[in-house]
Amino acid sequence: MTILEQHKYRNPLDVLIEEESRTCKGCGHEHSEKLWGQLYTVCKKVLPNGKRRHHGKRCKDYQEGK
Repeated sequence: MTILEQHKYRNPLDVLIEEESRTCKGCGHEHSEKLWGQLYTVCKKVLPNGKRRHHGKRCKDYQEGK
């Protein structure tokens, strides 16, 4: 039997919504490509210093998807 964290003993839909609200999944700036047989996902949003944002953690520029 798996022991869950305390906040996961709730309505499964509420737990899923909370977990998804912290990710980039579904953002319009998200871009995926298959390279050497592996799927890579990056953020297309460019920071003021010219670098790209790190993909995976939702930022203030999150945009509903494609």
